Amino acid sequence: MALGFLIVYVLVLLVRPQEWYEPVRGFELVNVAAILTIFAALINPSPDQRLIGTVSRNKYGRLMWGLLVAVVLSQLVYGRLRGGADAFLEFGKSCVLLFTTMTLVDNPRRLRRMMWVIVISAAIFCVHGIMQVKTGYGFANVEPFGSFFDGDFRVQGTGMFQDPNDFAMLYVVAIPFVFTFLQTDTMVPGKFFVAASFPAMLYVLYYTRSRGGVVGLGTMLLAYVWFSTRTTILRILVASAVLGAVVAFGPARTRETVYEGSAGGRIMQWGYGNQFLKQNPLFGIGYQRWLDYSDQVAHNSFVTCYGELGLFGYSFWFTLLWLVLRSVYRIARLEPLDRGTRRLAVGLFAALVGFYASAFFLTRTYNPFLYLMLGLGIGLIRYVDRQPYCPAGYLDITNRDVGLSVLMAVSSVPAIWILILLYRAAGGKGA
Repeated sequence: MALGFLIVYVLVLLVRPQEWYEPVRGFELVNVAAILTIFAALINPSPDQRLIGTVSRNKYGRLMWGLLVAVVLSQLVYGRLRGGADAFLEFGKSCVLLFTTMTLVDNPRRLRRMMWVIVISAAIFCVHGIMQVKTGYGFANVEPFGSFFDGDFRVQGTGMFQDPNDFAMLYVVAIPFVFTFLQTDTMVPGKFFVAASFPAMLYVLYYTRSRGGVVGLGTMLLAYVWFSTRTTILRILVASAVLGAVVAFGPARTRETVYEGSAGGRIMQWGYGNQFLKQNPLFGIGYQRWLDYSDQVAHNSFVTCYGELGLFGYSFWFTLLWLVLRSVYRIARLEPLDRGTRRLAVGLFAALVGFYASAFFLTRTYNPFLYLMLGLGIGLIRYVDRQPYCPAGYLDITNRDVGLSVLMAVSSVPAIWILILLYRAAGGKGA
Protein backbone atom coordinates (compact mmCIF):
# COMPACT_ATOMS: atom_id res chain seq x y z
CA MET A 1 0.00 0.00 0.00
CA ALA A 2 2.75 2.45 0.95
CA LEU A 3 4.59 1.90 -2.33
CA GLY A 4 1.36 2.51 -4.25
CA PHE A 5 0.91 5.85 -2.52
CA LEU A 6 4.55 6.72 -3.29
CA ILE A 7 4.03 5.91 -6.98
CA VAL A 8 0.98 8.17 -7.07
CA TYR A 9 2.92 10.86 -5.20
CA VAL A 10 5.81 10.78 -7.67
CA LEU A 11 3.49 10.68 -10.68
CA VAL A 12 1.53 13.76 -9.62
CA LEU A 13 4.76 15.48 -8.57
CA LEU A 14 6.37 14.94 -11.97
CA VAL A 15 3.41 15.11 -14.34
CA ARG A 16 1.31 17.55 -12.27
CA PRO A 17 -2.05 16.91 -13.97
CA GLN A 18 -3.64 19.41 -11.57
CA GLU A 19 -1.98 22.15 -13.64
CA TRP A 20 -3.21 21.12 -17.09
CA TYR A 21 -5.94 18.45 -16.83
CA GLU A 22 -9.26 20.22 -16.34
CA PRO A 23 -11.11 17.59 -14.18
CA VAL A 24 -8.47 17.87 -11.42
CA ARG A 25 -7.24 21.42 -12.03
CA GLY A 26 -6.57 23.25 -8.78
CA PHE A 27 -6.66 20.19 -6.52
CA GLU A 28 -3.78 19.82 -4.04
CA LEU A 29 -2.91 16.38 -5.39
CA VAL A 30 0.79 16.57 -4.46
CA ASN A 31 0.15 17.44 -0.81
CA VAL A 32 -2.57 14.80 -0.43
CA ALA A 33 -0.41 12.10 -2.02
CA ALA A 34 2.57 13.13 0.12
CA ILE A 35 0.55 12.94 3.36
CA LEU A 36 -0.85 9.52 2.46
CA THR A 37 2.63 8.25 1.58
CA ILE A 38 4.13 9.47 4.85
CA PHE A 39 1.29 7.97 6.90
CA ALA A 40 1.54 4.62 5.11
CA ALA A 41 5.33 4.55 5.57
CA LEU A 42 4.98 5.32 9.28
CA ILE A 43 2.63 2.38 9.92
CA ASN A 44 4.23 -0.04 7.45
CA PRO A 45 4.26 -3.52 9.05
CA SER A 46 7.69 -4.33 7.57
CA PRO A 47 10.49 -3.12 9.89
CA ASP A 48 12.78 -2.51 6.90
CA GLN A 49 10.18 -0.25 5.28
CA ARG A 50 9.13 1.76 8.30
CA LEU A 51 10.00 5.42 7.89
CA ILE A 52 11.29 6.56 11.30
CA GLY A 53 13.49 3.55 12.02
CA THR A 54 15.03 3.52 8.55
CA VAL A 55 15.82 7.21 8.43
CA SER A 56 17.28 7.31 11.94
CA ARG A 57 19.65 4.39 11.30
CA ASN A 58 20.80 5.13 7.77
CA LYS A 59 24.00 7.16 7.42
CA TYR A 60 23.06 8.49 4.01
CA GLY A 61 19.80 9.71 5.50
CA ARG A 62 21.71 11.45 8.27
CA LEU A 63 23.59 13.46 5.65
CA MET A 64 20.22 14.68 4.39
CA TRP A 65 19.26 15.64 7.94
CA GLY A 66 22.51 17.60 8.15
CA LEU A 67 21.72 19.37 4.90
CA LEU A 68 18.26 20.32 6.19
CA VAL A 69 19.84 21.75 9.36
CA ALA A 70 22.31 23.71 7.22
CA VAL A 71 19.48 25.12 5.08
CA VAL A 72 17.63 26.37 8.16
CA LEU A 73 20.78 27.70 9.86
CA SER A 74 21.72 29.68 6.75
CA GLN A 75 18.69 31.80 7.56
CA LEU A 76 18.66 31.72 11.36
CA VAL A 77 22.26 32.91 11.80
CA TYR A 78 21.19 36.24 10.31
CA GLY A 79 18.16 36.50 12.56
CA ARG A 80 15.68 35.59 9.82
CA LEU A 81 13.26 33.56 11.91
CA ARG A 82 10.52 33.65 9.30
CA GLY A 83 13.06 32.77 6.64
CA GLY A 84 14.24 29.78 8.67
CA ALA A 85 10.68 28.50 9.07
CA ASP A 86 9.96 28.95 5.37
CA ALA A 87 13.22 27.20 4.45
CA PHE A 88 12.33 24.25 6.71
CA LEU A 89 8.89 23.91 5.17
CA GLU A 90 10.05 24.32 1.57
CA PHE A 91 13.21 22.21 1.57
CA GLY A 92 11.58 19.78 4.01
CA LYS A 93 9.42 18.59 1.11
CA SER A 94 12.52 17.39 -0.73
CA CYS A 95 13.67 15.68 2.47
CA VAL A 96 10.34 13.87 2.75
CA LEU A 97 10.64 12.75 -0.87
CA LEU A 98 14.13 11.35 -0.31
CA PHE A 99 13.24 9.70 3.01
CA THR A 100 10.09 8.00 1.74
CA THR A 101 11.79 6.88 -1.46
CA MET A 102 14.85 5.40 0.27
CA THR A 103 12.56 3.64 2.76
CA LEU A 104 10.01 2.13 0.40
CA VAL A 105 12.07 1.49 -2.75
CA ASP A 106 14.41 -1.02 -1.14
CA ASN A 107 14.62 -3.88 -3.64
CA PRO A 108 15.15 -4.28 -7.42
CA ARG A 109 11.48 -4.97 -8.16
CA ARG A 110 10.42 -1.73 -6.54
CA LEU A 111 13.26 0.17 -8.19
CA ARG A 112 12.08 -1.05 -11.59
CA ARG A 113 8.60 0.24 -10.84
CA MET A 114 9.89 3.68 -9.94
CA MET A 115 12.02 3.74 -13.08
CA TRP A 116 8.87 2.96 -15.03
CA VAL A 117 7.12 5.87 -13.32
CA ILE A 118 9.86 8.23 -14.53
CA VAL A 119 9.86 6.79 -18.07
CA ILE A 120 6.07 6.99 -18.32
CA SER A 121 6.14 10.57 -17.03
CA ALA A 122 8.73 11.45 -19.65
CA ALA A 123 6.63 9.75 -22.35
CA ILE A 124 3.52 11.72 -21.33
CA PHE A 125 5.50 14.93 -21.56
CA CYS A 126 6.74 13.88 -25.01
CA VAL A 127 3.19 14.48 -26.24
CA HIS A 128 3.24 17.86 -24.50
CA GLY A 129 6.60 18.79 -26.06
CA ILE A 130 5.73 17.62 -29.58
CA MET A 131 2.48 19.59 -29.43
CA GLN A 132 4.51 22.72 -28.67
CA VAL A 133 6.84 22.06 -31.63
CA LYS A 134 3.98 21.43 -34.07
CA THR A 135 1.30 23.86 -32.91
CA GLY A 136 2.92 26.30 -30.48
CA TYR A 137 0.79 25.02 -27.58
CA GLY A 138 1.11 22.08 -25.21
CA PHE A 139 -1.18 20.82 -22.48
CA ALA A 140 -3.50 23.54 -21.11
CA ASN A 141 -2.24 25.86 -23.88
CA VAL A 142 1.25 26.06 -22.36
CA GLU A 143 3.45 27.87 -24.87
CA PRO A 144 7.13 27.22 -25.53
CA PHE A 145 9.74 29.62 -24.23
CA GLY A 146 10.63 32.23 -26.84
CA SER A 147 9.03 33.12 -30.17
CA PHE A 148 7.26 30.18 -31.82
CA PHE A 149 6.48 31.98 -35.09
CA ASP A 150 10.10 33.08 -35.54
CA GLY A 151 11.30 29.54 -34.89
CA ASP A 152 13.39 30.75 -31.95
CA PHE A 153 11.67 28.78 -29.20
CA ARG A 154 12.41 26.12 -26.59
CA VAL A 155 9.84 23.60 -25.37
CA GLN A 156 9.15 23.35 -21.65
CA GLY A 157 7.12 21.23 -19.25
CA THR A 158 4.99 22.15 -16.26
CA GLY A 159 5.61 22.30 -12.51
CA MET A 160 9.22 21.53 -11.65
CA PHE A 161 9.90 21.15 -15.40
CA GLN A 162 8.50 24.57 -16.32
CA ASP A 163 11.85 25.58 -17.70
CA PRO A 164 13.53 24.18 -20.84
CA ASN A 165 16.65 23.21 -18.88
CA ASP A 166 14.70 21.31 -16.23
CA PHE A 167 12.64 19.70 -18.97
CA ALA A 168 15.83 18.49 -20.65
CA MET A 169 17.07 16.94 -17.39
CA LEU A 170 13.93 14.79 -17.21
CA TYR A 171 15.04 13.09 -20.43
CA VAL A 172 18.68 12.89 -19.37
CA VAL A 173 17.42 10.72 -16.49
CA ALA A 174 14.70 8.80 -18.37
CA ILE A 175 16.82 7.72 -21.36
CA PRO A 176 19.23 5.46 -19.40
CA PHE A 177 16.18 3.80 -17.84
CA VAL A 178 14.92 3.14 -21.39
CA PHE A 179 18.25 1.47 -22.16
CA THR A 180 17.94 -0.56 -18.96
CA PHE A 181 14.50 -1.90 -19.87
CA LEU A 182 15.69 -2.80 -23.36
CA GLN A 183 18.57 -4.84 -21.91
CA THR A 184 16.74 -6.60 -19.08
CA ASP A 185 13.95 -9.15 -18.91
CA THR A 186 11.15 -6.76 -19.75
CA MET A 187 7.94 -8.06 -21.32
CA VAL A 188 7.58 -7.53 -25.07
CA PRO A 189 4.90 -4.80 -24.79
CA GLY A 190 7.17 -2.94 -22.37
CA LYS A 191 10.15 -3.20 -24.71
CA PHE A 192 8.00 -1.99 -27.59
CA PHE A 193 6.79 0.98 -25.54
CA VAL A 194 10.26 2.15 -24.47
CA ALA A 195 11.70 1.54 -27.95
CA ALA A 196 8.94 3.66 -29.46
CA SER A 197 9.30 6.41 -26.85
CA PHE A 198 13.09 6.73 -27.21
CA PRO A 199 13.08 8.71 -30.51
CA ALA A 200 10.36 10.99 -29.12
CA MET A 201 12.47 11.66 -26.01
CA LEU A 202 15.47 12.63 -28.14
CA TYR A 203 13.22 14.82 -30.30
CA VAL A 204 11.83 16.72 -27.31
CA LEU A 205 15.27 16.97 -25.70
CA TYR A 206 16.57 18.51 -28.92
CA TYR A 207 13.86 21.18 -28.90
CA THR A 208 14.57 22.17 -25.32
CA ARG A 209 17.77 23.57 -26.87
CA SER A 210 19.41 23.22 -23.48
CA ARG A 211 23.19 23.28 -23.50
CA GLY A 212 23.27 21.89 -19.97
CA GLY A 213 20.90 19.15 -21.11
CA VAL A 214 23.15 18.21 -24.02
CA VAL A 215 26.17 18.12 -21.69
CA GLY A 216 24.20 15.86 -19.37
CA LEU A 217 23.08 13.65 -22.26
CA GLY A 218 26.62 13.20 -23.54
CA THR A 219 28.01 12.50 -20.08
CA MET A 220 25.19 10.08 -19.30
CA LEU A 221 25.79 8.19 -22.56
CA LEU A 222 29.50 7.95 -21.82
CA ALA A 223 28.78 6.52 -18.37
CA TYR A 224 26.32 3.99 -19.75
CA VAL A 225 28.64 2.97 -22.59
CA TRP A 226 31.51 2.46 -20.16
CA PHE A 227 29.58 -0.24 -18.32
CA SER A 228 27.94 -1.72 -21.42
CA THR A 229 31.16 -2.49 -23.30
CA ARG A 230 33.96 -4.74 -22.07
CA THR A 231 37.14 -3.71 -23.91
CA THR A 232 38.92 -0.37 -23.62
CA ILE A 233 39.29 0.07 -27.37
CA LEU A 234 35.60 -0.51 -27.95
CA ARG A 235 34.78 1.90 -25.16
CA ILE A 236 36.93 4.59 -26.74
CA LEU A 237 35.43 4.04 -30.19
CA VAL A 238 31.87 4.08 -28.97
CA ALA A 239 32.52 7.07 -26.70
CA SER A 240 34.05 8.99 -29.61
CA ALA A 241 31.05 8.17 -31.78
CA VAL A 242 28.66 9.26 -29.04
CA LEU A 243 30.44 12.57 -28.49
CA GLY A 244 30.64 13.21 -32.23
CA ALA A 245 26.91 12.58 -32.64
CA VAL A 246 26.02 14.84 -29.72
CA VAL A 247 28.11 17.70 -31.14
CA ALA A 248 27.01 17.19 -34.75
CA PHE A 249 23.29 16.77 -34.18
CA GLY A 250 22.79 18.79 -30.99
CA PRO A 251 20.89 22.11 -31.03
CA ALA A 252 22.69 25.06 -32.61
CA ARG A 253 22.95 26.78 -29.20
CA THR A 254 25.28 24.00 -28.02
CA ARG A 255 27.77 24.81 -30.78
CA GLU A 256 28.02 28.50 -29.95
CA THR A 257 31.32 29.77 -28.63
CA VAL A 258 31.85 29.63 -24.89
CA TYR A 259 32.66 33.32 -25.06
CA GLU A 260 29.20 34.47 -26.15
CA GLY A 261 27.25 36.73 -23.78
CA SER A 262 25.23 34.08 -21.98
CA ALA A 263 28.31 32.03 -21.11
CA GLY A 264 30.16 35.14 -19.96
CA GLY A 265 27.26 36.06 -17.70
CA ARG A 266 27.30 32.62 -16.13
CA ILE A 267 31.01 32.80 -15.41
CA MET A 268 30.46 36.21 -13.83
CA GLN A 269 27.85 34.67 -11.52
CA TRP A 270 30.31 31.95 -10.52
CA GLY A 271 32.66 34.71 -9.48
CA TYR A 272 29.89 36.28 -7.41
CA GLY A 273 29.35 32.92 -5.72
CA ASN A 274 32.99 32.86 -4.66
CA GLN A 275 32.62 36.39 -3.32
CA PHE A 276 29.55 35.37 -1.33
CA LEU A 277 31.55 32.49 0.14
CA LYS A 278 34.43 34.80 1.11
CA GLN A 279 32.03 37.14 2.89
CA ASN A 280 30.10 34.34 4.64
CA PRO A 281 32.35 31.24 4.58
CA LEU A 282 30.50 29.14 7.14
CA PHE A 283 26.79 29.61 6.42
CA GLY A 284 26.69 31.54 3.12
CA ILE A 285 24.22 34.30 2.27
CA GLY A 286 21.15 32.18 3.03
CA TYR A 287 18.93 29.58 1.40
CA GLN A 288 17.33 30.87 -1.82
CA ARG A 289 18.78 34.36 -1.27
CA TRP A 290 20.99 34.53 -4.37
CA LEU A 291 18.66 36.84 -6.30
CA ASP A 292 18.68 39.27 -3.39
CA TYR A 293 22.33 39.99 -4.24
CA SER A 294 22.44 39.43 -8.00
CA ASP A 295 20.19 40.00 -11.00
CA GLN A 296 20.42 36.41 -12.28
CA VAL A 297 20.98 32.90 -10.96
CA ALA A 298 24.39 31.24 -10.87
CA HIS A 299 23.67 28.56 -13.51
CA ASN A 300 25.76 26.19 -11.41
CA SER A 301 24.26 24.04 -8.64
CA PHE A 302 27.60 23.67 -6.88
CA VAL A 303 28.32 27.41 -6.81
CA THR A 304 24.76 28.10 -5.71
CA CYS A 305 25.12 25.66 -2.84
CA TYR A 306 28.32 27.02 -1.34
CA GLY A 307 27.30 30.60 -2.06
CA GLU A 308 23.96 30.25 -0.25
CA LEU A 309 24.75 27.60 2.40
CA GLY A 310 28.48 28.19 2.96
CA LEU A 311 30.98 25.40 3.50
CA PHE A 312 28.85 23.90 6.27
CA GLY A 313 25.88 23.19 4.04
CA TYR A 314 27.97 22.55 0.92
CA SER A 315 29.90 19.80 2.70
CA PHE A 316 26.68 17.92 3.49
CA TRP A 317 25.27 18.44 -0.02
CA PHE A 318 28.46 17.48 -1.86
CA THR A 319 29.13 14.49 0.41
CA LEU A 320 25.61 13.14 -0.07
CA LEU A 321 25.80 13.41 -3.85
CA TRP A 322 29.28 11.93 -4.04
CA LEU A 323 28.80 8.99 -1.67
CA VAL A 324 25.51 7.90 -3.24
CA LEU A 325 27.12 8.02 -6.70
CA ARG A 326 30.17 6.11 -5.48
CA SER A 327 28.08 3.37 -3.86
CA VAL A 328 25.83 2.93 -6.91
CA TYR A 329 29.01 2.65 -9.01
CA ARG A 330 30.31 -0.06 -6.68
CA ILE A 331 27.02 -1.93 -6.95
CA ALA A 332 27.21 -1.82 -10.75
CA ARG A 333 30.66 -3.46 -10.52
CA LEU A 334 29.70 -6.08 -7.92
CA GLU A 335 30.21 -9.42 -9.69
CA PRO A 336 28.05 -11.69 -7.46
CA LEU A 337 25.06 -9.45 -8.12
CA ASP A 338 22.52 -10.86 -10.59
CA ARG A 339 22.55 -9.41 -14.11
CA GLY A 340 19.15 -7.72 -13.82
CA THR A 341 20.02 -5.83 -10.64
CA ARG A 342 23.39 -4.80 -12.04
CA ARG A 343 21.65 -3.40 -15.11
CA LEU A 344 19.36 -1.38 -12.87
CA ALA A 345 22.43 -0.07 -11.04
CA VAL A 346 24.11 0.86 -14.34
CA GLY A 347 21.03 2.75 -15.50
CA LEU A 348 20.74 4.58 -12.19
CA PHE A 349 24.47 5.39 -12.15
CA ALA A 350 24.31 6.82 -15.69
CA ALA A 351 21.23 8.87 -14.78
CA LEU A 352 22.96 10.33 -11.72
CA VAL A 353 26.10 11.14 -13.72
CA GLY A 354 24.01 12.89 -16.37
CA PHE A 355 22.07 14.86 -13.76
CA TYR A 356 25.22 15.94 -11.93
CA ALA A 357 26.88 17.03 -15.18
CA SER A 358 23.84 19.09 -16.17
CA ALA A 359 23.63 20.53 -12.67
CA PHE A 360 27.15 21.91 -13.01
CA PHE A 361 25.80 24.31 -15.64
CA LEU A 362 22.30 24.80 -14.22
CA THR A 363 20.95 25.96 -10.86
CA ARG A 364 19.23 22.82 -9.57
CA THR A 365 20.67 22.57 -6.04
CA TYR A 366 17.30 22.06 -4.34
CA ASN A 367 15.33 20.49 -7.21
CA PRO A 368 13.06 17.70 -5.84
CA PHE A 369 13.91 15.51 -8.84
CA LEU A 370 17.50 15.33 -7.60
CA TYR A 371 16.39 14.06 -4.20
CA LEU A 372 14.07 11.51 -5.79
CA MET A 373 17.10 10.13 -7.67
CA LEU A 374 19.22 10.12 -4.52
CA GLY A 375 16.42 8.30 -2.68
CA LEU A 376 16.37 5.61 -5.38
CA GLY A 377 20.13 5.23 -5.04
CA ILE A 378 20.00 4.90 -1.25
CA GLY A 379 17.17 2.37 -1.51
CA LEU A 380 19.28 0.20 -3.84
CA ILE A 381 22.25 0.57 -1.50
CA ARG A 382 20.11 -0.62 1.43
CA TYR A 383 19.02 -3.69 -0.52
CA VAL A 384 22.48 -4.76 -1.70
CA ASP A 385 24.01 -4.09 1.72
CA ARG A 386 21.65 -6.68 3.24
CA GLN A 387 22.68 -9.43 0.82
CA PRO A 388 25.11 -12.14 2.02
CA TYR A 389 27.34 -11.79 -1.04
CA CYS A 390 28.00 -8.09 -0.34
CA PRO A 391 31.42 -7.71 1.38
CA ALA A 392 31.24 -6.29 4.89
CA GLY A 393 31.51 -2.51 4.83
CA TYR A 394 31.48 -2.39 1.01
CA LEU A 395 28.71 0.20 0.93
CA ASP A 396 29.14 1.70 4.39
CA ILE A 397 30.14 5.28 5.14
CA THR A 398 33.24 5.58 7.32
CA ASN A 399 34.68 8.65 9.00
CA ARG A 400 37.46 8.53 6.43
CA ASP A 401 34.90 8.60 3.61
CA VAL A 402 33.25 11.65 5.11
CA GLY A 403 36.59 13.36 5.65
CA LEU A 404 37.70 12.75 2.06
CA SER A 405 34.34 13.93 0.74
CA VAL A 406 34.54 17.16 2.72
CA LEU A 407 38.08 17.65 1.44
CA MET A 408 36.82 17.16 -2.12
CA ALA A 409 34.03 19.66 -1.48
CA VAL A 410 36.42 22.29 -0.17
CA SER A 411 38.87 21.61 -3.02
CA SER A 412 36.15 22.10 -5.62
CA VAL A 413 35.86 25.77 -4.66
CA PRO A 414 39.39 26.76 -5.79
CA ALA A 415 38.95 24.43 -8.78
CA ILE A 416 35.96 26.49 -9.92
CA TRP A 417 37.94 29.67 -9.20
CA ILE A 418 40.70 28.38 -11.51
CA LEU A 419 38.10 27.75 -14.24
CA ILE A 420 37.02 31.38 -13.91
CA LEU A 421 40.63 32.58 -14.22
CA LEU A 422 41.23 30.40 -17.27
CA TYR A 423 38.11 31.77 -18.91
CA ARG A 424 39.26 35.34 -18.29
CA ALA A 425 42.78 34.58 -19.50
CA ALA A 426 41.36 33.12 -22.71
CA GLY A 427 39.53 36.37 -23.41
CA GLY A 428 36.11 35.66 -21.99
CA LYS A 429 33.83 38.68 -21.73
CA GLY A 430 31.49 39.52 -18.97
CA ALA A 431 33.46 37.67 -16.33
